[in-house]
Amino acid sequence: MSFTKIVKEELVSIPIENVNEKLAEFLAFVSFNGNIVISKEKRLIEFKTNNPTVGKRFLLATKSLYNTETKLIKKEQFKLKKKPQIIIQILTNIKEILSEIKLLDDIDHSSDLILSTIESKVSFLRAAFLCSGSVNNPIKSNYHLEISSERIDLLNLLKKICLNFDLEFKISKRRKKFIAYLKDAEKISDFLMRIGAQNSVFKFEDIRIKRDFNNSINRIINCEIANEKKSLKTSVEQIKDIKTLLSIKQEYNEKLKKVIDLRLKNKDANLRELTIIYEKIYNEPISKSGLNHRFQKIKQIAKYIRGTN
Repeated sequence: MSFTKIVKEELVSIPIENVNEKLAEFLAFVSFNGNIVISKEKRLIEFKTNNPTVGKRFLLATKSLYNTETKLIKKEQFKLKKKPQIIIQILTNIKEILSEIKLLDDIDHSSDLILSTIESKVSFLRAAFLCSGSVNNPIKSNYHLEISSERIDLLNLLKKICLNFDLEFKISKRRKKFIAYLKDAEKISDFLMRIGAQNSVFKFEDIRIKRDFNNSINRIINCEIANEKKSLKTSVEQIKDIKTLLSIKQEYNEKLKKVIDLRLKNKDANLRELTIIYEKIYNEPISKSGLNHRFQKIKQIAKYIRGTN
């Protein structure tokens, strides 16, 4: 089951008792997935969806608000193995419905009365997502939630509503449709929580945190591997310089002798590990910079020897 379907299954289970909230949800349903069909001088409202549970919620809302006659049509779709399309036709009380929701008017103005409360705004957003929303699985790093429509005025209204909740959707065009979308993981969580998908948010955050944690662990491991490779490369170069010094019979001061002996006996140790070993063997402290200074001195002498040979 896709993450979008998980979210929608949770949203359709949310009960609504308040009439104004039902009306706000109904407004979103018919605005996003509905249209007016005129046949033989008779008007009817048609609602289309590929999700049976969304179709059922629309049907129940219609019956509850208007007690209308309806007709359900199941249309098979063979292209790309799509699910059957569910068409719900509202046959009666059309004039009353259109008068109340003012579907034929400017949506931005006609919705002011219906969407006058925070609760009704939330109901509208929930139904909009149920109609044409999707959200990426948080297991992927490209977080993305979108709601699409052929009507840009609808998405502008949705964007305006979401600003009440500090959620700023961006709008762009994709082929014949417009999409309103969020890319920020925190904002996606806030939106899903706002429309009532609490359990889905917990799942979203759990997956996201685990994925981000695993990515952090991988970065640390990769960093450690890179440091280890760097240390081994440095050790090989230091041993090469030491062998150059030992190739000629010459006495060096006690400090260089200690470092030469230390490196030859601990070929795989990094600089930090060498300081610990040095203090244990010679019972005197030495810093990484102090130890590195001596290796740099050995390097200079080796370069001089190679240049004179």
